[in-house]
Amino acid sequence: MIHARLRPRGFTLIELLVVIAIIAILIGLLLPAVQKVREAASRMRCQNNLKQIGIAVHSYHDARGFMPPGGFNPWGPEASWPYHILAYIEQDNVARLAMSGNTVNIAQNNEITRKQGITIYNCPTRRGTQAVAAQSGRYLMDYAAATPAQAGNYNGWDQFWNGDIWGMSWVGAQYGGAIVRGGQANPNAAWQGGKVTLPQIVDGTSNTLLIAEKRLDTRNYLSGDWMDDCGWGDGWDPDVIRYTGQATGPNPRRDQAGGISGYEFGSAHPTGINSLIADGSVRIISYNVDPTTFNALGTRNGGEVIGNY
Repeated sequence: MIHARLRPRGFTLIELLVVIAIIAILIGLLLPAVQKVREAASRMRCQNNLKQIGIAVHSYHDARGFMPPGGFNPWGPEASWPYHILAYIEQDNVARLAMSGNTVNIAQNNEITRKQGITIYNCPTRRGTQAVAAQSGRYLMDYAAATPAQAGNYNGWDQFWNGDIWGMSWVGAQYGGAIVRGGQANPNAAWQGGKVTLPQIVDGTSNTLLIAEKRLDTRNYLSGDWMDDCGWGDGWDPDVIRYTGQATGPNPRRDQAGGISGYEFGSAHPTGINSLIADGSVRIISYNVDPTTFNALGTRNGGEVIGNY
């Protein structure tokens, strides 16, 4: 008896489509989980960045007796707090690039300083370590120190500058945060300004916001923006200082309704803003925080009662 040789049976088109559909469903179920795990890891790295920054700020205070200064003017030679803590995050060599004798001269003397990448100055969810602006290749900055509005005078931006952006008539004005406008790199200068000590944070270091993430246009993470172009070597400017007198929220597009002014805090994380408190702790501030509470967090001596955030 002769047996017919059986030919192997292949997949029908319907079976193939069913398999593809099942794979697509599994990928659809798995992808959000992978994204959540990835975001959780990035959020923790961002929090660790702020923790290291907090240690550096306190080390600066221990060494100098006051908080790092906020700088004078946008693009000014007296840089803000990110420059002044470089020695305490093992970036002494970068700090020296901006020195001319005893004077910091980042803007005029050493543009190259701003072109040095500082890893812990960038949130990995937003732009990782590749945060170079299109404007002459300056490394951008994802964190800013807090300056508040006076109670009852929210939503504007005038108190951020106190009437003077480029000049020096702001000297003597009241800046209510833990890091204030002023400072001078030359230790022999007659006026240094910008000195806040920990005992002067009378609201309590656990109730005072020190540094948090900036709110940015989602389209311009790598290209920079008008409030995000000079980078970490800036002076008193929205690159490194932001305003608690304005509402916060997740990063939007600036051209959309309810976009950003350029002065507020915000984040690329889905739940809230990673924030460094003056006691050195790192917390998440909800996007739904009450605006009065948020501004109260920005003051060092406002005497407010801090609500839930």
